[in-house]
Amino acid sequence: MTRRRITVLGAGLIGRAMVFDLSGEHDVTVADISAENLAAAARWPCRPVQADVLQPGVLEEIAGPADIVLSAMPGAIGYRLLERLIELGRNVVDISFTEEDPTALSERAAARGATVIVDCGVCPGLSNILAAHAARHRFQRLDRYVCYVGGLPRTPQPPWFYKNPFAAESVIDEYTRPCRFRIGGEAVTLEPLSGAETIEFAETGPLVAFHTDGIRTLLASLPEAPTLVEKTLRHAPHYEFIVKLREAGFFAPDVLPALTTVARRAWRFEPGEADITVMRLLFEGLTLEGGPARLHMDLIDHYDAENGLLSMARTTGYTATAAARLVLEGRFRRPGVHPPEVLGFEPDLCRALLEMLAQRSIRFESTTFPNTPGPQT
Repeated sequence: MTRRRITVLGAGLIGRAMVFDLSGEHDVTVADISAENLAAAARWPCRPVQADVLQPGVLEEIAGPADIVLSAMPGAIGYRLLERLIELGRNVVDISFTEEDPTALSERAAARGATVIVDCGVCPGLSNILAAHAARHRFQRLDRYVCYVGGLPRTPQPPWFYKNPFAAESVIDEYTRPCRFRIGGEAVTLEPLSGAETIEFAETGPLVAFHTDGIRTLLASLPEAPTLVEKTLRHAPHYEFIVKLREAGFFAPDVLPALTTVARRAWRFEPGEADITVMRLLFEGLTLEGGPARLHMDLIDHYDAENGLLSMARTTGYTATAAARLVLEGRFRRPGVHPPEVLGFEPDLCRALLEMLAQRSIRFESTTFPNTPGPQT
């Protein structure tokens, strides 16, 4: 492939995984306000730029020459940056999960000739791609889809029993943002942290699964599916601790910033500390052969000790870099803002993305069972 100019916004744990994956093939510029983050990213060949991309003119200088921009910024500022990148006419793959609906910018992106894929991490992102593929190419009728997903420390420690490679603000958003689902054909909004159930994986033991707001664009993309739900996975002591904090008033607007500040320090992985990513995509419906069935697609991914890359950074960052390659290669070049599931609707694009992930040892195992419908939430 011809070497292209790529800008990565954010040199945190996920941005570094993007730099690692792209820098051998392309000319990568990575921008971050943190000198510490940039020093870690500079282990691999790239051009580090210490800058605040929110300041006037900075983003334009850094991203202006790029063939594509990968944004690994927190959701709180992701939408503002996306607006500016679209005004520049840049192609973008964005992993930030913003409160605002990024597809509202689609007409502006189309007018600028920019191909933009949003919410393109592991979940939302990879989960959406596989949900779309299953709904259109593995089932003739999809009745129920539930995504269970969690990034977890390999060895959870008290009092939090949790560590996080994302911005702490993004995790707090998961615990506080109302969950928009469809259940039994009806649009519903449920409380975050509700619907607790136990899901067990051989490598983790029992985990608590609870509602979080990650379905979003699938509600419009899969209008024929009556039930679409997402649940986040955590170790039980962490879930119980978070619920107690909420009950004690720590989620109140005037207190939440202090909790976020504490979490930002407490949830940080130490160098060399290992994590694991677990995902189960559950599908129930009528198969192409005409019989009812339940399909599990399970992903277990581990910390990359050789390169010092967390599993959640790998699975999130490499989904984004795979999508970026599809754009750079001209295999997906459609001006406008697109949810990740557009890649799943087209078998060739889905297959290509999964092959790229498999080359990086990110693979799903699929198991089909006779359909025995479970609880709807």
